[in-house]
Amino acid sequence: MNERVLARWMYGLMLVGVGLTLTGVGLVIFSDLVTQQGVQGIALIAGLIAGGLFLSIPAKLYLTYQLMRHNDERRQALKQSQR
Repeated sequence: MNERVLARWMYGLMLVGVGLTLTGVGLVIFSDLVTQQGVQGIALIAGLIAGGLFLSIPAKLYLTYQLMRHNDERRQALKQSQR
């Protein structure tokens, strides 16, 4: 799998993670799920938020690392061309 395909997968994972997190936060804010379901509702919402963070944070770290590496390579190539 080349870097471009892996980066697309990471963007997809990040979007799914952010979507799950926003769904969990939306359920907390806009529904009575916590009061109706009690502990099970809290566990469901916490699971959605935790699952979303579990997916989005590693993908974000990987993409940031790739961006920094790409910028370093570009900077080194610029230094080489100026000599």
